[in-house]
Amino acid sequence: MKGEKLMVKKGSYGWPEKFGVIGWSGVGEHIYKSWTSPLAQDTGMKIRIANTVDSVQRFKYTKIGLFDITAAGTTETSQLLEGDRRYGYRDTGPFQIRAVWVQSKTNSGYVTRGDSAIKDINDIKPGVRVVDMRSYMASQRILEAFLVWNGHIKDVEKDVVWIPSTSLEHKAKLIANGEADVAFAIPSAPPTYEAEKNPHGLRWIETREDKDPEGAKRFRSVDSLISFGPMFNGVPSCVGKWGCVGTSLYCTREDVDADFIYHLAKWLDENWHKYNYRHSWNQYMVRDNLMAELSRTFIPCHEGLIKYLKELGLWTQAHERRQKKNVDLVTRYCKANAEAIESADEKKVFVSAKNSEWVEFWENYKKELGLPKFKMFRSLEED
Repeated sequence: MKGEKLMVKKGSYGWPEKFGVIGWSGVGEHIYKSWTSPLAQDTGMKIRIANTVDSVQRFKYTKIGLFDITAAGTTETSQLLEGDRRYGYRDTGPFQIRAVWVQSKTNSGYVTRGDSAIKDINDIKPGVRVVDMRSYMASQRILEAFLVWNGHIKDVEKDVVWIPSTSLEHKAKLIANGEADVAFAIPSAPPTYEAEKNPHGLRWIETREDKDPEGAKRFRSVDSLISFGPMFNGVPSCVGKWGCVGTSLYCTREDVDADFIYHLAKWLDENWHKYNYRHSWNQYMVRDNLMAELSRTFIPCHEGLIKYLKELGLWTQAHERRQKKNVDLVTRYCKANAEAIESADEKKVFVSAKNSEWVEFWENYKKELGLPKFKMFRSLEED
């Protein structure tokens, strides 16, 4: 956005001539179109919308400045910042990420075909056929965590029959056609709606933390960032069934112009009535949901967003303390990753997520520095 020609459309602020956003293929792209259309009409900006099935690329393109905004869920953002798995390349690791606004309250879950012999989570046993998403996802930690819930599966590589998929659409077809038993899925994604049309329908395997806290504990030993509750958005079969629930944020880089982020946050807040009905996810793009997530998240806020919240009288000393804590940890990871890559180069260690020597080197360096893993907080008062 640096050096962009400015144009005044309304008021005294000169909006950039253009800016770019990138999201998941399908639902992410549709959400962007729903609110950027009225934004473009109001401001005169030309907004470029790109999509990809690969979250690693979304973050990478945002990191290097090809795009200005992408959506950030808790698990994938923690993997990015920790340089975990497919984020382990020299150009896909941590950067100074900042929150811009709330994207939506989200839900996801674990699905099987309606006539499957798998009725509930206790039926997940060795030999289960599970859709493998690793060709297009940085990590499927959220799926591996599910598989150890009931304790029957001890080794997710040896005890599971992994069925490779190449995309969200392919994954849905594997379930609908009965070629795989279980998949992790987003109920509101178009491929899930298509899969629900199969003659047997879909069944959601519930993650009832209230009934099985020990199972939830085993889950969180693999993925500690997930909360559980009834799903509320998506195909009819998912509503009321327990799955993974949370809030995703739109994020950018620290160096994106603060005035732009201030005016973007202000526009999203004040003009919600222009886009809330244009996509089902947009009903949750409200200030209250943003503030609730800021009490929990490890993602720092952009200075432009902070300016807007201060103007509203919503930014408190507790928010400032959390901001400092979040910025400090992100900075420690960015610094450590740069140091580790430089050291690896000196030692002739090839920096690649596919190189086990580098993966071990990076993991050991994080332990040596005592870097804690990113976590969600219960409130602003929690340390």
